[in-house]
Amino acid sequence: MKIVNTTLGWIAVASLMIAATPALAQAEPYPSKPIRFVVAFPPGNATDILARLFADKLSQSMQQPIVVENKPGAAGIIGTEFVAKAPADGYTVLIGQSGALAVNPYLYKLNFDPQKDLAPVTLLITGATVMATSAESPYKSVRDFITVAKKDPGKLTYASYGAGHISHLIGEMFKAYAGIDIVHVPYKSGPLPDVIAGRVDVIFEGTAVAVPQINAGRMRALAVMGAKRSPGLPNVPSVAEDLPGFDAPGWVGVMVPAGTPQPIVDRLNKEFNAALASPDVRQKIAGMLLEPTGNSPQEFGAFIRNQSERWGKVIREANIKGD
Repeated sequence: MKIVNTTLGWIAVASLMIAATPALAQAEPYPSKPIRFVVAFPPGNATDILARLFADKLSQSMQQPIVVENKPGAAGIIGTEFVAKAPADGYTVLIGQSGALAVNPYLYKLNFDPQKDLAPVTLLITGATVMATSAESPYKSVRDFITVAKKDPGKLTYASYGAGHISHLIGEMFKAYAGIDIVHVPYKSGPLPDVIAGRVDVIFEGTAVAVPQINAGRMRALAVMGAKRSPGLPNVPSVAEDLPGFDAPGWVGVMVPAGTPQPIVDRLNKEFNAALASPDVRQKIAGMLLEPTGNSPQEFGAFIRNQSERWGKVIREANIKGD
């Protein structure tokens, strides 16, 4: 009888240990393995440059390797959907931008909802977009460009990173405000070589990518696509100086799969905002002519909703369709 009781006792102890295993696994500190930052666009894009900057900084503070994975295609849908459907454990993080998060739902039939299937972490940066042309281009100003476009409709062209990308929408918004007909030329890979060579007339490009080309003398800035001039490009006019009311800011933020535990979201928010506050990161962001931001998950969520409603209105009024 004593042997039976002892055996039953060991069985009970073993059962308790097995039952406790999931709880012990869940209590594992975060992060305990490498993290990946997903970028839904090709390498060299402004979002990609920022992702690599923060990956380097957070890998130090979080003491885990952080790998940047580029998953381009379908105007950012492929990479964004990948994160939306990833495990909600904090190890797959989206470094996303305005087009993929606030615009695509109005252009495409998606298999996910960015505002329901992704959880906001923080807004990283806001920044200007530059209307740029080849340094050898005959166009010296927005007014020059508009004059030629009106004289010869359908002759001039603009490049984008694909139908539905923010570079496409800004181009269509520009067409509507200027009352001109210019041809959209979408690219699956980087369009800059063709713009620099003059094979395409202009591009609406983020400052992080455009300014180095402008400073190197390969491209010329015609305007900043915002309501006011950029502090980093004080001699470049705002497009609103020729087209009153035009304002199209760009932005990049951090998202994780919906359902990610709040302590993990809060930890990521803390880490990204701490990186944004560091002098070296701020200096690099300023060098890209971008503005470091940082906010709470709740504030970023409200910001996305506002941006989504704004671009939805533009898309409906201009009858823009995604390919």
